Amino acid sequence: MSNREIIEELRKQIEDILRQYDTPGLTNHDKQPGASEGVSSRGCSAYPDIKPQVARKKGFTIHTTVYSAGANEWLHPTPLEIILPLLCYEDSGLASDGEVIFLDIETTGLSGAGTVAFLTGLGKWTDDGFEIAQFFLEDRDSEPDMLKAIGTQIAGAQVLVTFNGKSFDLPVLQTRFIMNGMPDLAPETENKTHLDLYSVARKLGRHPFYGMSLKDCAERFPGIRRFDDIPGRMIPALYFMYERDHDISVLSQVFSHNRLDILDMVVLLKYAEHLFTKGYEFCHDPSALAGIGKFYMAHGDMEIAGRFLQAAVNDVLPAQSETTAANSRLLATVLRKQGEWDKAASIWSSLINSRYARYEDYLWLARYYELRLNDIDTSFRIVLDCIEHCRQSGISIPEPVSSRKRRLARIISGLHS
Repeated sequence: MSNREIIEELRKQIEDILRQYDTPGLTNHDKQPGASEGVSSRGCSAYPDIKPQVARKKGFTIHTTVYSAGANEWLHPTPLEIILPLLCYEDSGLASDGEVIFLDIETTGLSGAGTVAFLTGLGKWTDDGFEIAQFFLEDRDSEPDMLKAIGTQIAGAQVLVTFNGKSFDLPVLQTRFIMNGMPDLAPETENKTHLDLYSVARKLGRHPFYGMSLKDCAERFPGIRRFDDIPGRMIPALYFMYERDHDISVLSQVFSHNRLDILDMVVLLKYAEHLFTKGYEFCHDPSALAGIGKFYMAHGDMEIAGRFLQAAVNDVLPAQSETTAANSRLLATVLRKQGEWDKAASIWSSLINSRYARYEDYLWLARYYELRLNDIDTSFRIVLDCIEHCRQSGISIPEPVSSRKRRLARIISGLHS
């Protein structure tokens, strides 16, 4: 079989695999709804097909594509003051107009010192729109020259945005800098403020119908679905074919995949801004709502945390699932910290009457009756109910429960003596 026949056979295999991933005519609304439900009745349109401008360098090329703001419903800049809270930065010292660069690489493998980033995409907002520059390695001997050009671009940024870049993209680039005798460029990626959108996605929790990949997150939240996208596992083989035959057409889908990854990051970040600020008004993904609620709880903003957690439980009390019970428990904690003890007590009572009760629910309700209502007898009865619940569940009685029983018994004994 000739090289050309091998390439054509591989392309057919790719098409067969893609047909397994995407069914023609299937829209966002044919899948289970995610957090984006209610935001847009039509979902998000595909990105425009724009032909890149190619600049040739010695041993590598730079393919530049510019997209207008608004070319996609969510393709807009995200202010740095929105990005910083997602980074858990309170006072970073970064300039409000600091440059943000989105980074994604395609490599010859997934691990090892020999893994080469043969295609590096860098995206940033300019006066003309969102610009993606893709650095493509035509000749491995020119890798140092290409890395120097990439390092120069990254050096001007204050913030790097990736998806799982902490575990993959940045370590690969840092290794290539060092192995090519350019250790001075490694800090350009190591010392940057770095927002890994995978960590943001993890805060939003898992969904039964979506995974945690960038592609899944883009579909779950802003509602963007890819068609004719190449599976990542096939990319290294295509580059090896390119090296053998120098037919760049075999990499057309790889270039497209890299651009889509960067565009999806821009859109996902913009959507996250909307979700983290107003998601309780439109989002119907309990895992995402609860995740944002926990985020604000950790930052001490109980008011906004309460809004998200209330939306997560959707006023479903008593709890109808383990997840709803956990979210309800968090909401009760927020209400208690806000001084809303009566509302919190209502949640604890509902949890106790559900199949998902935990001993902490009994203890907090007992504290409510003792400390807020001065009803020692009812508080003691609730502790006894907790002990019976533990026995029926076949678990040992926790020490905090036994301790409160002894203390309340002494108080009651003193009142009746």
